[in-house]
Amino acid sequence: MKKSKINAKLKNKLIYLGEKMIKKKLIGFLFGVFSLSLFSSASATELKLATFEPPKAFIASKILGAWAEKVNKCANGKLNVKMYAGGVLGSPPKQYDIVTKGVADISWTVLGYIGGQFPLSSVIELPFLTRTSAAGSTALNTLYDEGYLDKEMSGIHLIGLHSNPGYQIHMKDTKVMDPSDFKGKKMRVPSKIAGTILKTLGATGVKVPAPGTYEALNKGVLDGTPFPYTAVGSFKLFEVTKYHTEVNITNATFGLIMNKDKYKSLDSVQKKCIDKFSGHAFSGWASNLIDRQNAKMKEVVANTPGHEIAVASPAVLAKYKKILKPIEKDWLAEMKGKGLDGDGVLKRARQIIKKIDG
Repeated sequence: MKKSKINAKLKNKLIYLGEKMIKKKLIGFLFGVFSLSLFSSASATELKLATFEPPKAFIASKILGAWAEKVNKCANGKLNVKMYAGGVLGSPPKQYDIVTKGVADISWTVLGYIGGQFPLSSVIELPFLTRTSAAGSTALNTLYDEGYLDKEMSGIHLIGLHSNPGYQIHMKDTKVMDPSDFKGKKMRVPSKIAGTILKTLGATGVKVPAPGTYEALNKGVLDGTPFPYTAVGSFKLFEVTKYHTEVNITNATFGLIMNKDKYKSLDSVQKKCIDKFSGHAFSGWASNLIDRQNAKMKEVVANTPGHEIAVASPAVLAKYKKILKPIEKDWLAEMKGKGLDGDGVLKRARQIIKKIDG
């Protein structure tokens, strides 16, 4: 009996020592993991990615957010691209400045918002040039690869360019079809060329940043706006518009741009991951998603009660083209006056776009 008690005490002591050893090893293991996590976090270079789009908007969530995830995964803990959406780092017209000044490391911006900085890239804004994002985006990145846009991109490290699908007309209360229907209408001006287009049609141009379009339409500051269907979805404009006229009246050039010094400061692995998802790799992937989203949002609008989509007939389009023809001529003259090869850029853009859009 006495021997049995001794054996029991010994057994309990051994169990106690075993548990203590296991706990000690477990604590050591967890501490190691925690230390490794801290080390990894500390060693990751954070890159601030700015956009004025709302966090849940298509471009912010499905394009920029997904792009950041691709880069972060590629860098395997050496990069942490963190998105700052909703314009928290700067308003839409300031997206270029916040990159060059180092407030943000990367920004997605509308090049047309930056007055005079990207004259040749504005070729995509000319009326009736593009229908799809794929065509416009391929043209822009090819023009860059072939050296046409080197000078205007010299102040930043360019990650990629893309365009939207063609811009259609979205109206609050009145339908526009014939060019004469624009007379006196208050229309949002997304770019210099778009402003000239609308003025030529007799509309009154109103400068409103994209995120403010909903409120401006709701309060009557605007009667309508040119936009692709993607933006109608992102900014919920289907709640404040009823009539949609398809004319592919203009477009816009977008750039994913990076601070040059920040890019130079990255090591070879980090640069490789940025480069892997740049240029045509970025624009081809992004434009495919954009065109699909555009078609999806058009379908949503078409199936929403109270909405009407009208497609301009060939005869009506001929009227638009006749009235707006001087805009292309004026753009070419402006480029020539600046010593830029506008003729070469437009000719090359048309060649590329025709292969895709037909």
